[in-house]
Amino acid sequence: MKALNLVLIAAILLAACKKEARVAPEPKPFATATAAVAAMDKDTIPDKSGLKLKLYQDSTISDETFIIFNHVSSPDYVFNEDAPYLNGFGHVNIANISRDGTDLAISSLPYSTGMSIGLDIHTKSSGSFFLRISGLYKMPADKQIWLKDNLQKDSIDLRLGNYGFKVDEADINSFGKKRFVLIIK
Repeated sequence: MKALNLVLIAAILLAACKKEARVAPEPKPFATATAAVAAMDKDTIPDKSGLKLKLYQDSTISDETFIIFNHVSSPDYVFNEDAPYLNGFGHVNIANISRDGTDLAISSLPYSTGMSIGLDIHTKSSGSFFLRISGLYKMPADKQIWLKDNLQKDSIDLRLGNYGFKVDEADINSFGKKRFVLIIK
């Protein structure tokens, strides 16, 4: 199953790389301000740059989510632009959350200074887990990638190290969509 997911992710990434020549989608009326900010900031993070974020417990228990920046993308889920997250049978699950609340395995979105990207994290049991950047692609060195932990009231620049945390299945605040946010600045 994991091999099939990797093949699907690779196919989506290949398709994303071939999207340069496409015409930008018609902006939504409420997204005009976001599009203007993204247009101003488009040179600070090059199109097709991105990062992979890994949730893991040990060397055999892990999952990843991928974020690609593109100034003509929508921050909402768009079919054939983003890859929705499909829960598998793994021990850990991580997805990034689109502006409209869709869990994504791979998202393509415009960059804006100080933007935040929600994370949805689930595990099959309580225990100690870690988050780390597992890949950077053409990300400018001056961009900080902060992980904010809303439960612990803590944050860390993930470029400087991994983040260890505990999940308690009895405490719904220790996992899910509300605990973690990525802030790119």
